[in-house]
Amino acid sequence: MKHSPVAEPELSRPLQVDKIAAGGVAEHVVARAAERKALAKRFDLLDLPKLEADLNVDHAQGQMLAVTGTLSADVVQQCVVSLEPVPTQIKANIDTLFAPAALLDVGANPPHAEEVENDAPEPIVNGLIDLGELVAQHLGIALDPYPRKQGVELNGATFGPAKSVSNPFAKLAELKNKAKR
Repeated sequence: MKHSPVAEPELSRPLQVDKIAAGGVAEHVVARAAERKALAKRFDLLDLPKLEADLNVDHAQGQMLAVTGTLSADVVQQCVVSLEPVPTQIKANIDTLFAPAALLDVGANPPHAEEVENDAPEPIVNGLIDLGELVAQHLGIALDPYPRKQGVELNGATFGPAKSVSNPFAKLAELKNKAKR
């Protein structure tokens, strides 16, 4: 069976974990023009004029590393109603744990898979963590899944829960009450 090659991340800033001294290290990640263009394609953006992050990488409990910081981005998405550009500034916090892959490898079917936390540590692979891909993933999470230009409506359509749905059994009860009178 032929496996498809793993795609290289659009924004890659590998950090060798054995070079992190006690007290941690501060990293400033700035996406270059070609990286922003590739990320705009990945996240279906009209434009990504700015993407940067200030991160601190420090030792955490055991063999784990904690990456904390903030990302800021200027993005242009397409309005889901009018298809017009919607420029947005994004500020998001990053708070992620990394652990050696060997500590995380519990096999294909862990005994208590349903108990695995959503915030389980990310793997340290070959002694590296990729701060660029971490920033890209947090950008993806921070994007509005349904961007709408301010003031745009869909020709009187209402979204959300229906006002009052008539219950068919309520109609039957009304008929029954009328019959008793």
